Amino acid sequence: MERRWYHEVSAAWLEARRSVISATEVVALLPAYKRWKKLGDANAISPEFSALWAKKLATAEPDCSSKGAAARGHIMEPWAVRSWNAQSEQEYFHWDDCVIANGILGFSPDAMTVRQEDDRPARPYWEPEIADVESVMEVKCYEVSNHMKAICKDRMEHEEIMQIAMAFAVLPGLTHARILWFCPDAPISMHSEEYERDELAEQIQLVNSVASVFRMHCDHWHGEISKGTYPMKAQCTEEEVWNDYLLSQKDCGFLLK
Repeated sequence: MERRWYHEVSAAWLEARRSVISATEVVALLPAYKRWKKLGDANAISPEFSALWAKKLATAEPDCSSKGAAARGHIMEPWAVRSWNAQSEQEYFHWDDCVIANGILGFSPDAMTVRQEDDRPARPYWEPEIADVESVMEVKCYEVSNHMKAICKDRMEHEEIMQIAMAFAVLPGLTHARILWFCPDAPISMHSEEYERDELAEQIQLVNSVASVFRMHCDHWHGEISKGTYPMKAQCTEEEVWNDYLLSQKDCGFLLK
């Protein structure tokens, strides 16, 4: 039977993510960062960094829906945490739709050793219970094939390391972080690796370096806007164009769903 996974996240959380750079975005920018660094010009402007700046400020409403693998992974996270807690002395609590922010850096924990006491979409890293958190856990719920490929890798070769490196960068007092791979249908259904801050010093520095270059791009483009370098402005919103398009389709006897 085909399982049609579907999930909707908080629009407020998606909006909060616009104010920070995430680990996923850092990883996506790494090739551009390497090219930028080779230029040897601290003021060089990268198209990829500029594109992310524009995306963060876009006025379009965020899409809260996810389907397939993305939805499946999100739905399985609390089940993974419960399975972990049933077999381990270290207890974690599931977190959902919340960004922990430290300046321009941010991460959305899947689980931490403190409870999520409210539904605020963003919380600063310096709040006492967060600043003193003992450990965070990144949960990965891949389908069977990708799950097995992941757990076969050397512990220092996991792509997911960058996500806990971001957690270390956001939380200066964090000393330990864990990745949990969870796939109930797999013959090896769970696997976990724990990392200390010192082990990921290189990755943490890389997170901070990419974020620094992104911050420079934000300052540059905000400066260009302030100077009026690009004075022309769209005389409509995309929502207006879309609504007019839908109306035209209706008038022609068609209706998009």
